[in-house]
Amino acid sequence: MNLLITLEEAIRLEEMVSRCYYLLSMIAPDESLSWELNKLSLEEKNHVTVIKTGKDFAFKNPELFGKEAISDEEIRLGIRLTENLIDDLEQKRVALRPALKRVYDLEKKFEAIHMNTAVEFREPSLKQLFDALSKGDAEHRQRLEAILAQIVA
Repeated sequence: MNLLITLEEAIRLEEMVSRCYYLLSMIAPDESLSWELNKLSLEEKNHVTVIKTGKDFAFKNPELFGKEAISDEEIRLGIRLTENLIDDLEQKRVALRPALKRVYDLEKKFEAIHMNTAVEFREPSLKQLFDALSKGDAEHRQRLEAILAQIVA
């Protein structure tokens, strides 16, 4: 897959995950959980900004990047799974706990296809930027674990 397409797909994926967190915040049973899920949604939007920055660098200075290390099918599978969750949330076909578990599983999957492993960086500052992004996603997974532990089935 072309680097710019990979980055565009990663942007789409982050936007969709942000939408998932927002929809989850709307069905949360209490204000504090709603606030936490909305915060996760906003953090995913920040991830979009980071990836857009990387995309701008890739467009202007493609030599700062090496080849992509993931297949286009892996990232598209993540998009399809996220689309399915959004659809289930919008159609109210999934309850909070199972939806949170699905987001958790998606975050775990995204760690494997995240930008710090998806693209080779030849510029150290870009690598640091995307490493921080990956750490943010790992933190999201930890926060989801805490949320899931608090919610009874």
